Amino acid sequence: MSQADVALLRDAYRDWSSGDFPAASQALAPDIEWVESGTGMPYSGTWHGTASVVNDVWTSFVQYWGGPGVVGMETDQFLDAGNHIVVTGRFTGKDSAGHTLDAPCAHVWRMEGGLAVRFQNYTDWTVANVAFWTGRAGSDT
Repeated sequence: MSQADVALLRDAYRDWSSGDFPAASQALAPDIEWVESGTGMPYSGTWHGTASVVNDVWTSFVQYWGGPGVVGMETDQFLDAGNHIVVTGRFTGKDSAGHTLDAPCAHVWRMEGGLAVRFQNYTDWTVANVAFWTGRAGSDT
């Protein structure tokens, strides 16, 4: 793990959390493999390429959780794992109705040549989803 890789990812998390997807995507290799764990979420699955990550994952994610600027990512640690960087943190947010999102997560990044070539997200979306949607109109919880 290089300090330049860590700095790149820190900047990408900051940019992503502020809704600046073009800036955040600069950390991604053009042919990145992006894996979102879990089932039943509109962005779950394996995605390939920067455009797919931005359009099919990031945009879908922020729309699902309430829109740009509502949801963000707070990072705790960047851990050296050889040619991987493990980032621990939590997805957080609060919409205008006061519903909160607080989902601990771990992200595993594989870096090559100063760019992320693979990403794996480990988050318990079931717990986060129930907590966020409880009491909303149209929810059955």
